[in-house]
Amino acid sequence: MTAFLEWGTLAVCCTVLLLRVPDAVRGRNRTVFGILLLATLCSLLAVSGPYEAIDGVLGGWNLTHLILRFLVFATVLLVGLRLTRGLSAATGYRLIAGSIGRWALGISCVAVTVLFLLMDTRGSSAGLAALQGSGGRNAFLAPFYAAAGRSYPAFVSLILMAPLLAAARSQMPRLVRAAALVTLLGALAVVLSIPASFAPPDWALGQHVVNYSAVLAYVLGLALFWFSGVIAGKSGNTNATFSKITD
Repeated sequence: MTAFLEWGTLAVCCTVLLLRVPDAVRGRNRTVFGILLLATLCSLLAVSGPYEAIDGVLGGWNLTHLILRFLVFATVLLVGLRLTRGLSAATGYRLIAGSIGRWALGISCVAVTVLFLLMDTRGSSAGLAALQGSGGRNAFLAPFYAAAGRSYPAFVSLILMAPLLAAARSQMPRLVRAAALVTLLGALAVVLSIPASFAPPDWALGQHVVNYSAVLAYVLGLALFWFSGVIAGKSGNTNATFSKITD
């Protein structure tokens, strides 16, 4: 089941990314293309085979997992900035782009790095699954490391929830409301991933479902926003939301 989630998420990310290539070549909203490219790279690094191959080249210390965390932070930052602008959520944009957001990102980066260095990370293991079951300080620190890695995405997701809910309940076109609702579900899954980090090992599958649901919902939400912009452009019904998110 875990392998299905890994490869399925990667396949969805690759598909959406490829669909965006023509627009990116024409210079249309390359920021969203960059977001999808980062999301696809993150999904690739979450798959066991590619992860272990890349980490082996880097020395087999699971440095790939730390890099993955930073890539996730960068992806979430871009998503937050793009959606708050597109949904005209000025307060949310200031929280993410301003000093509060910078402090949240900085603290999360430091926390993830410190906890990573405190663990014995020898032996490549996708998701650090082997480390969590190795006992000792790894078993104690691994949940805190996981929670630290999800703290900044949860911070951004909490900020996005209000404007996404407002968009989902608005009078905007159905596809825009559907995109907002799907993205809102992704934001909720990200927030839930914090307590899920401390779930017992027997609940590992549930943790994976929550984590991959968040990725899929965010990627599909962005795809729906883009598709709504394409349809609106063909019908001549473009509006501010379309142009800010999809252009």
